[in-house]
Amino acid sequence: MVIQLCLRYWLQRYGESWRVGTQYYRGLFFQPPAGLLRWLYSTEQLAELSRPLWAMVCEPSINLTVGMQLVWRTEPHTVLRVLEFRHDTTAVYRMALLEPSAVGPEPEG
Repeated sequence: MVIQLCLRYWLQRYGESWRVGTQYYRGLFFQPPAGLLRWLYSTEQLAELSRPLWAMVCEPSINLTVGMQLVWRTEPHTVLRVLEFRHDTTAVYRMALLEPSAVGPEPEG
């Protein structure tokens, strides 16, 4: 499918490296549009999310799950949502919504 070939090209050319454990992948990262966030979350839920939020597009063969921890730009991030985009029955790409993860326990004070 032409769309999949274009996505692979964009990932190779413009994608950034990220990893889960020792496995490396490539993805296109961007700030999620406000309309997407309003579609996925209520106003109250949005207020509770850590900032900055990121969206990432990757190949559909990559298994992403909610709660999964990944490292991008040396910073840990947690997968909040995973959306799979299809053309008929063929998966074209996956998009994940990410929030920054705490590295360790916060100091008590």
